[in-house]
Amino acid sequence: MMMKLLRIIVAILTVVMVAVFGFVYVQERFFSDKTIPRITIESENLDVKATATDADLLRGVSAYDEKDGDLTSRLLVESIGNFIKPGCCRVTYAVCDADNHVVTAQRQIRYTDYTPPKFTLNAPLLFSVYGTLNIVGIIGAVDCLDGDISQNVIIYSPDYEPGQTGHFSVRATVQNTKGDSAEIVLPMLVDRLASNAPQIELTEYLIYLKKGQTPDWNRYIAGATDHTGLDAQLTYHIETDFIARKEGIYSVDYYGTDEAGVVGHTRLLVVVE
Repeated sequence: MMMKLLRIIVAILTVVMVAVFGFVYVQERFFSDKTIPRITIESENLDVKATATDADLLRGVSAYDEKDGDLTSRLLVESIGNFIKPGCCRVTYAVCDADNHVVTAQRQIRYTDYTPPKFTLNAPLLFSVYGTLNIVGIIGAVDCLDGDISQNVIIYSPDYEPGQTGHFSVRATVQNTKGDSAEIVLPMLVDRLASNAPQIELTEYLIYLKKGQTPDWNRYIAGATDHTGLDAQLTYHIETDFIARKEGIYSVDYYGTDEAGVVGHTRLLVVVE
């Protein structure tokens, strides 16, 4: 009796399994969506600004599926690759239909206003031999695509001699997320600066100029304080090796004398491109 019941249960389970398999097969064969979305791109190349949004990058791109219809509103910018050459890279678009069919397409974009990363200084590369020299955190960098990339800056001085006065150099390199890099070698001065010398503050300590430009150097003076931190009135004298018509890196040295005759010193560096 028990064996007969077991055979009946096995037979019923077999029928159920065959029925389920048949149902799934019919659903898959006749009712599932076999259509694949299509992405259409009007132009294989697109010019955009460095500030381009996803909406800008999706200009001229549409998507369609035979079952779901227009899928343009579902299009996404999946990724933007590294530069093929400076300012040019490939953007990948993706779209998914209601049945989770995903397709991608690519085209090349060019950032028309792209410029390589530029370096910044938040303090002068001018130090007292009597103090501690620390250039970490002074040199930063900005990028027209990534913004502030100071955390990527690598710096070292190949010729600095601790405890010595003189002119030395600081080499800095940086890379943005697109694989483009920049390098600069800046002059660094270590001098005998009096502890009671006034401190001259500038609005900037590193600027970039186009060849032929000659600014008013006084415009970069923000103010000065004495050795106690109080505002100081100084008489300024400016010296520079700047040549507007020649590419290179130049120093603009600001000397400020207080009422007691004590001279303060700071420095602006200028890159002529």
